[in-house]
Amino acid sequence: MPVGERTDSAHNGWRWKNEEYGKLVDQIGQLPLGDPRIDDLFVKAAEIYLSELPVIPITQAKKLIPFDTTYWTNWPTADNNYLHATTWWQSTHLIINNLQPAKR
Repeated sequence: MPVGERTDSAHNGWRWKNEEYGKLVDQIGQLPLGDPRIDDLFVKAAEIYLSELPVIPITQAKKLIPFDTTYWTNWPTADNNYLHATTWWQSTHLIINNLQPAKR
């Protein structure tokens, strides 16, 4: 958004623009997940981003999400990655509907 027009983070709130970076991100977005070409494209994009550093992140959002398999199994895990393992998004019902009673 041009300076003087109101914006938010969903619409480039930092007003940063880099054509080369944008082209790399577009290329990544067209590749299927797991494509080995993504790694090199990401490294190139990260080099541009970090050299210009349009945003300095001052927060982190690492979270531990424990699940107990005493009574229920089939929670999302790294090995059973059918969904991101969060319960604060509107997809929690997908986790609940995939749970299986534990064999006791």
